[in-house]
Amino acid sequence: MWSQAIVKGRLVAIGDGIWSGNTFRAATIEIGGSSLQGIRVAKCLLECMEAGAEMELLICSAHIYGVRVNGKVCKEGALRQLGWTLLVAVVLGWVLLPLAFAALIFVRRAYAIYSF
Repeated sequence: MWSQAIVKGRLVAIGDGIWSGNTFRAATIEIGGSSLQGIRVAKCLLECMEAGAEMELLICSAHIYGVRVNGKVCKEGALRQLGWTLLVAVVLGWVLLPLAFAALIFVRRAYAIYSF
């Protein structure tokens, strides 16, 4: 649930999926010999992904937050993660102070996006 990974390889295909606002949930994404299922990707990152190209994908919790292709890096969602950090820290901090540390999960994800 809180995992993050960088997947490298040639993008073979992006399967069918459904749109929800500006987010596409692909049934499958085939890259580098792996088949990723149920992955969400923002429209701006989907436009950076072209079949047949070598690329790296930053995946955190079944959502693509970064694409590196042909030396170009496209990232999305770092500020949203910092917003979630603030929200979780404030809401859970009122309940019990140690629960505010759950916000560090979003800090870790934002750092991964910035450093990708």
